[in-house]
Amino acid sequence: MKTRRIVMMSIAAAVALVSCTPKPGKTTKITGVVNDSTVTTLRLALPSLKLDTTLTVTDGRFYVEVPAAVESYGLVMNQKYGTYFISDGTEIEMTFEDGEIAVKTEPEYIESRYAAYVDELTRISDSDSPTYQEEIESLIFKTMKENTDNGIAVQLVYDGMYLLSPENMLELIALVQEPVASDEFIASRKAEAEAQLNTSPGMMFTDFTVEHVYGYDRSMDPQPLKKEVRFSDYVGKGKYVLVDFWAPWCGPCRREVPNIKKVYEDYKDKGLEVLSISVWERKPQSHTIEVAAELGMDWHHINNAQSIPTKIYGIGGIPHLMLIGPDGTILKRGFHGAEGIEAAVAEYLK
Repeated sequence: MKTRRIVMMSIAAAVALVSCTPKPGKTTKITGVVNDSTVTTLRLALPSLKLDTTLTVTDGRFYVEVPAAVESYGLVMNQKYGTYFISDGTEIEMTFEDGEIAVKTEPEYIESRYAAYVDELTRISDSDSPTYQEEIESLIFKTMKENTDNGIAVQLVYDGMYLLSPENMLELIALVQEPVASDEFIASRKAEAEAQLNTSPGMMFTDFTVEHVYGYDRSMDPQPLKKEVRFSDYVGKGKYVLVDFWAPWCGPCRREVPNIKKVYEDYKDKGLEVLSISVWERKPQSHTIEVAAELGMDWHHINNAQSIPTKIYGIGGIPHLMLIGPDGTILKRGFHGAEGIEAAVAEYLK
């Protein structure tokens, strides 16, 4: 029996992107005990099979049977903690008690392998080791070589999006074997890494065109007024440009605005311009325009970009910041926070 306390983080996002096929006639039986009378329900998610449901806890026990799909993770969780499992037909027993989850499988290799990886990743992350990056890379590659054909490989690729360089990411993906290798999530991460390589620091910017919304007509049912704008209308024009990929629904994007605003105020007289490009918008562009005004984003904007620039530049999450030089060369990308933005700009504009 292995007891682990797992903080629910980004794994759910990774699982949601995975698509796989259940094994015909094969299921995974999960039995559980909840030693907490206040817990009456749990959530079960296996998004690769479009399964997201509530488990009822009766007299401190629950039972569920789910289709087998070894390529992906599943999760059983309460509001704060949860545990991952791979639905490979192995019977699983879970015990929830005081925020702790004990998981027993026969054989135990799935849980123990992933637990060892998480524990070591946490240790490295909490250390002040000067070889931090090398240790992280070594751990991810070591774990991948032991799990090239199951759901752990998917999670490692997801982690690699944030912990590995594009070059190392492609090396990692090359290790993945079937049935995981043909997964849509793996393919999309490969395309993303390739795009990052093509738009890495030292490369010239890649142009794109969008139908930017600049206002609305005054009819009873206002229609957006659009004009075609190009990225090259704003970059490569003789000034340094801090490019901010954002969306009005994105909380971290909103929290980054004061940091961008301060740097802009400090450096605009030295030749810095700011361009915010709204992507993945969920509401009409009128909402984007209103939010930008409310936040005091008094600089250049391109909206209605959706996924056009994110595919070109391999952007998997926002906010994403990029500094482009006067001649259109990409100088830095992927920095964030007040100190990160200040350092990136100060390196070039004294």
